[in-house]
Amino acid sequence: MPVPQNVATDYGFRSTAPGYIIPAEARLWFEDLKARVLRLEGRPFGLLVDSRTQKSNPPESQEIIRDAMVWLRDHGMQRSVVVLDSTVALIQILRIAKSTGVYSYERYLDALKDPRWERKAVDWLAHGIDPDLPPPPPAQEG
Repeated sequence: MPVPQNVATDYGFRSTAPGYIIPAEARLWFEDLKARVLRLEGRPFGLLVDSRTQKSNPPESQEIIRDAMVWLRDHGMQRSVVVLDSTVALIQILRIAKSTGVYSYERYLDALKDPRWERKAVDWLAHGIDPDLPPPPPAQEG
């Protein structure tokens, strides 16, 4: 199984977290992301977590993810979005997000139901366009 990876983007970072993540992999992911965030020297950022193919993670990995959410929010993460294709993974991440206070800054997109998930994710992260709200009506010509 591939190890979670982080990539810098225009809006901040994109993490790919496929499959079943063991604690050692979760620690490596968090340490790498932490180092990248510290290089921003306090500048705000967004985070897209691509969790497609992820089903569930062991409790130890969930604890590291919980710690990462809190640390990232405390170090400049303005918004985040998690892309999933599993109800089990969604339930798990919702529980963690609510317990850390990140829930109100995070959005969840189902890649199986929404072919535009990536555009919506970037719009949320880069422009604050909430994918959970209907789009504004078109401007009236006057």
